[in-house]
Amino acid sequence: MEENAHAWSGYIFNVYSLIVLIIIVIAGIFLGFKKKITVFRDYNDLGLVFLIVMTPYILMYLLSFFFADRISIAYTFVVVVGLILFVWIAIRTYQDNNNILFALIALTTKISLSILFIINLFCFVSPEEKTAEKRRSVRYALLAFLLLLTPLILALVKNKEGIFNPNRTLPLQG
Repeated sequence: MEENAHAWSGYIFNVYSLIVLIIIVIAGIFLGFKKKITVFRDYNDLGLVFLIVMTPYILMYLLSFFFADRISIAYTFVVVVGLILFVWIAIRTYQDNNNILFALIALTTKISLSILFIINLFCFVSPEEKTAEKRRSVRYALLAFLLLLTPLILALVKNKEGIFNPNRTLPLQG
């Protein structure tokens, strides 16, 4: 009986934590649209935030060739690189907002949106459903979600410059 109560309290904590995270991200999106906070400084900042999400995948793949027998070294390296990138992004976010509360809201928003985007992109490219029909329906749903999320993220970029600028990399004008 006590184990069930403990499991239930953990579940409630997770649900409340998720609700708080969603509220913070919605507040960050709203404040970003109102130009009260800077979520993404420029496209370079957007690229760095996406890099922090991609780093574990990329590094674990590359390090598996060199440290296949010593995986703990690879994990340690991935964590150190991820922490360095996170601290760098956190410092840049604070410099952009000059307020610890706004910086925390912006940082939570940018990390959450990038994780959401990358996970949905991976699932879109390689869905894990058993049948072709289910994979197709999952892809349609994920594509719709990505088509809604992408302009939202791009609208939160303050300065429309940088090496990851979509107009520079994918010229859309004739």
